Amino acid sequence: MPFNKDIIIRIITGLILFAVFAKVIAPLFMSIIRKKIPGSYEPENDIDSMIRRQKERLKSQYGISGTASTTTVAVAPENVSKEVEELYKESRWGGGETAKGIQTAISKNYSYVLGESKINAFILLAEKRNYLRFLSADNQKSPEAIRNYLSLLMLVLILIDEIKNKEANLLEKVAKKGYVSTVRFSLALQMKILFLIKTKKEVKDDRLYSAAPVLHLLPDETLKEAVDLMLAREANFWAKGHSSFFEELALYLSYADILVAPPRIKDKKDLEGAYRLLNANEEMELDEIKKIYKKLAMSSHPDKIGQLKLPAILEKKAIVNFSHIQEAYDVITSNRKK
Repeated sequence: MPFNKDIIIRIITGLILFAVFAKVIAPLFMSIIRKKIPGSYEPENDIDSMIRRQKERLKSQYGISGTASTTTVAVAPENVSKEVEELYKESRWGGGETAKGIQTAISKNYSYVLGESKINAFILLAEKRNYLRFLSADNQKSPEAIRNYLSLLMLVLILIDEIKNKEANLLEKVAKKGYVSTVRFSLALQMKILFLIKTKKEVKDDRLYSAAPVLHLLPDETLKEAVDLMLAREANFWAKGHSSFFEELALYLSYADILVAPPRIKDKKDLEGAYRLLNANEEMELDEIKKIYKKLAMSSHPDKIGQLKLPAILEKKAIVNFSHIQEAYDVITSNRKK
C-alpha cells in the first residue's frame, strides 16, 4: 500500500503540535488556573510544607532533639577564589557589580533601600571576618552564588541589630515577604540564634522560648559567634537564593506561632474580645463562627499538640492557647443562646 504524503505530513505536524502543547502551553495554562483559584497551593509560601520537609533535619542539625547530626558542612578552600579577591578589591575602591547586585537583591525582594557606602562597608566587614570562607570552592567562583550569600548575610546582620535595638523597619518588610507577622518572624530568628549558642552558653528554656526580645542581653561577641555557626551550616544553602532563608527558618516559625499567644478575653461578658480572638464578627451566623472555631481547634487541640512532640515548655503554652480559643467560643455561643 503506497504511503500518502499528505497524511504523513499531517501526522508529523500533529505530533509536533502535541509536543509543543504538552511542554509549553499546558503548563502555562495550569499555572494561570492555579493563580486564579482561591487558596491555591504556592510552594514558596506554604510554611506547612516547608516545615514537613525541614523539621527532622533542623532538629538534628541544631540539636533540638537528641538525634546525632548528619549534616555535613562544606569545606571551603584554603585560599579565596579570584572572584572573591576581585570583589574585595572592588569594595576598597567603592562600587562594583557585586555591591550593586546586593543592593538590587535587597531592594527588589524587600523594598528596602540601602546606600552604596553601607554595602561597601559591609563587604569590608565580610573581608575582615573572612565570611566567604564558609562558601564551597564552586560557590566562590560563582558571582551569582556570592551575591545571593552576601545579600542574605547583610540582611540577617541588619535584622539581628533591629531585634537587639527593638526596631522593626526591615523586620516588618521581611516578615511581610514571608507572609507572617513581624513579631512571629523576629521571635523565630531570635530562637534560631539562641539554639546555635545554647550548648556553649547554657541558655535555659525560658530564654530559648522567650516571647519577648532578649538578644539585647547578649554580648556582641556571642552574637558574632552565633552568626559564624549559622554560616558554617547554611552558607552554601543561602547561595541558592533568598527563599532558602525562609525554608531554614520554617521550624522556628512554627514554634513562634505558639509563643505569640492569642489575646485573652477579659471575662465571660467580653463579647468583643471573643470575636476578635476568633477573627469573627457579630454579623456572622453561628454556623460560620463554628467553622472558624473548628479550624482553629483542629490545629491547636491538645491531642494534635501531643502528636507534634514539642519541647515541654512549648507544649504547655500551646495548650494554654487552646484554652483561650475554647473560652472565646464559649462566650459567643452562650451569648447567642440568650
